[in-house]
Amino acid sequence: MSSDKDKKSSPSDELLKSIDLWLKWDQCEKTRKEIEELKKNSKWDDLQVRLSHRIQFGTAGLRAKMGSGFALMNELTVIQATQGLLRHIQTTFQNKNDSLAVVIGFDARHQSHEFARLAAALFAYEGIHVYLFDSTTVPTPFIPFTVKQLHCQAGIMVTASHNPKDDNGYKVYWENGAQIISPLDAQIAQSIEQNLEPWKDKAWNLNILQDKNSKLISDPIEKIRDLYMSNLSKLCYFPELNASTPLKFVYTPVHGLMNRKNPDPNFSTVKYPNPEEGKETLECAIRTANKNNADFIIATDPDADRFALAERDPTGSTESGWRILSGNQLGALLGWWRWFTWRNRNPNVNVKDVYMLYSTVSSHILKSIGEVEGFNTIDTLTGFKWLGNRSNELIHQKKHVLFAFEEAIGFMCDPENVLDKDGISALAIGAEMCVYLKSIGRTLYEQLNQISLLYGYHINNNSYVICNKTDVMMNMFDRLRHYDQKKDQNAQKTNQGEKSEAKILVQYSNKIKSHLGANENESKNGQDEEYVYPKSCGKYQITGIRDLTVGIEADFRDKGKDEKPTLPCSSATQMITFYFDNGCEITIRASGTEPKIKWYSEIRKKKEIKNPSEDNPMIDDEQFRKETKDELDALVEQVVEEFLQPKQNQLIERETTAK
Repeated sequence: MSSDKDKKSSPSDELLKSIDLWLKWDQCEKTRKEIEELKKNSKWDDLQVRLSHRIQFGTAGLRAKMGSGFALMNELTVIQATQGLLRHIQTTFQNKNDSLAVVIGFDARHQSHEFARLAAALFAYEGIHVYLFDSTTVPTPFIPFTVKQLHCQAGIMVTASHNPKDDNGYKVYWENGAQIISPLDAQIAQSIEQNLEPWKDKAWNLNILQDKNSKLISDPIEKIRDLYMSNLSKLCYFPELNASTPLKFVYTPVHGLMNRKNPDPNFSTVKYPNPEEGKETLECAIRTANKNNADFIIATDPDADRFALAERDPTGSTESGWRILSGNQLGALLGWWRWFTWRNRNPNVNVKDVYMLYSTVSSHILKSIGEVEGFNTIDTLTGFKWLGNRSNELIHQKKHVLFAFEEAIGFMCDPENVLDKDGISALAIGAEMCVYLKSIGRTLYEQLNQISLLYGYHINNNSYVICNKTDVMMNMFDRLRHYDQKKDQNAQKTNQGEKSEAKILVQYSNKIKSHLGANENESKNGQDEEYVYPKSCGKYQITGIRDLTVGIEADFRDKGKDEKPTLPCSSATQMITFYFDNGCEITIRASGTEPKIKWYSEIRKKKEIKNPSEDNPMIDDEQFRKETKDELDALVEQVVEEFLQPKQNQLIERETTAK
């Protein structure tokens, strides 16, 4: 009889079949050799991880580490995804088969250009026109922009955005110029499963790209660049101020594609190529700004769809000498600026037809501004796939959509043309805002204070911990849905059925929910599962919850009545929001693209100004802001300690902070 160790080191028949299938299909010498070497050296565990499951196609398209195997990003999995997407496009647009078109671009990461060309060749061989940005890398916003301008059926951007250097991705846009959402993602995923075998004489055959006489391949870079810049100039309202400003700006693309001379796919000077991480990522830019006595630092992430901004700190209160604005602070400033400039140019438009949007985990500052100014606001689930598609619906209803943002430094400043976050337009608009505020003698932080006084203080505390074990993450969320249940049951037995009000928590049944989809309800298998949520955290009382994973929203002050969440629910996403009696709101969410558990919090308060007049101007009360922030920080600390249990779950704290 073989030992357990021998069994573990022996490959299963299923794994051997997967190895053979990979070696049969893969024509990339590097990844074929990698699998062959692993097989030769009996690295069965490694092979199991690489080949036992497929990289999942979802609303973010594909994103994973690059390497050999069905679970990773490589030439074969890109070809398989392209074949499935292509067939779905042909099926969906049968009446346009003679005029189908797609646009494909790529960033400066390793293998991005190769992946883009492999995808382009397949479309061309199928008679579909490909607008391939073959001569240069392009910013991600160029793809949704091109989809709309050139009336394409789909767009593909090969990028992993701000992920680590070893990752890559395959981002898909649909004919409306927005990212794909459900059920389209599932339909494309099914089509991929039906088209896994590489097409003979087409996959890996790039000859058609070399045919200069082909009418199926064209590079639209000059046309799109000119159109994009022309549209962007329409969002600038003070050209004379811009031309004459004495302000100095330092720009960093964080080694990304906007560095036209020398993009660095290794992101050599940063640990994380994400300007959202703050001072550590902007360290080189800060040194350059200090050397040149610059006033502002502006940044985009490597594929230029995110935007960051910092201003020199005149008070010397920050460690770095720079005030690095958070995504929520930038959302407040850019939202105010878009309203201020647009309204001045369009004074007679009915504000009831004007909209701004934000993700539900972002600051609600736009809602507060809209309540005062009269325009509408809508919150969506996290991600610009939701913000973009919802904005598109409003635009088709002849509404004016001015702006949308999410706290992860994503800003959509030109929804009519780019239905996705766009770091370039945000950069241009943000820089002009800096110029204008300078002309009236005001800093960005002083303007934030004015916004707070007019529309209310919105203080945030957002961060994350790293959780590399899926089972640990799932158990954490399961515990929050069955909070202290066993302890309560034991206490009830001990007290022989006597119920203590302090220990009875709000309970919910989730056997069948009318507001869950058929697939969600089928997954319950007829079991009547009860959910038990905490009523307090430390000294803070919880007044309600919203659980978008299981489809429960309840106000504990209204007898805990269970209502239908207004936002879509999905068991594929772990996301619970807690509402507290001090007006604070905290959402705990598992990231869909990184091994992170994130929290998003906000406390909203408005300071009453007594008898405002010219002699008593609205001056920011730093003490009020500090007290409000301290209150939020104390609550967040308690929530992280009690709900996430970082020590017990061996969670890794965030290494970088914006100082």
